[in-house]
Amino acid sequence: MSRDWIVGIDGCPGGWVAVGCPECSAPAQSVRAVVASDLARVLSVFGDIRLAGIDMPIGLSDDAPRDCDRMARERLGARRSSVFAAPLRPALAATTHAEASSLSRQANGKGISAQAWQLFRRVREVDSLLGEDATRREQLVEVHPELSFLAMNAGKPLPASKHRIDGIYRRRALVTDAFGAAVIESVVTHLAGSRVKEDDMLDAFAVFWSTQRRVGGRAECLPANPPLDASGLPMRIVY
Repeated sequence: MSRDWIVGIDGCPGGWVAVGCPECSAPAQSVRAVVASDLARVLSVFGDIRLAGIDMPIGLSDDAPRDCDRMARERLGARRSSVFAAPLRPALAATTHAEASSLSRQANGKGISAQAWQLFRRVREVDSLLGEDATRREQLVEVHPELSFLAMNAGKPLPASKHRIDGIYRRRALVTDAFGAAVIESVVTHLAGSRVKEDDMLDAFAVFWSTQRRVGGRAECLPANPPLDASGLPMRIVY
């Protein structure tokens, strides 16, 4: 019998890490964790996907910052710096940081930070996949894990960064509350020997949590009525 999977995906050293389980199953029994160098491989491992959330921009503006990024920063307060500006579509084809900054300045007068440039390869990978395979457009949705953690934390942004030990402890506690310690330990076992760091694993769990909420009709969407980009992709973040 076919099983429709719900999946949360986050970038990690060397590629992507994903956590998911079939829609009709409890995570404790059926959780699966996958690490792969390319996104198409990650998705193929899960087979029939109901919905996959991913921490990467989907839907790119031609000439202005996305409203969803601005709204996410407003919601996150002290964690606002975790939301990087999505690249403008004209700059996406750049092969160097300098070229990307030049194309971005031509489009809206602003360059590209070094941190934002590091995301370009992954953004291109997601955008290319959605352009080549129309069925994936219905299966992938953008989720920001810090917004997920905000929702898991009773609507309050977490006080500490995920790069601090107290920040890791708090995020792990929220994930444990949501899924149970057995699920986390199962995923840790699946990921043993990989290059995945704990903060990447916890982010994948957070994205998975929001993706479940989206399937259940409980997730929030920024903005509520998202505009479409030139390729017909919605510029939104759900959590």
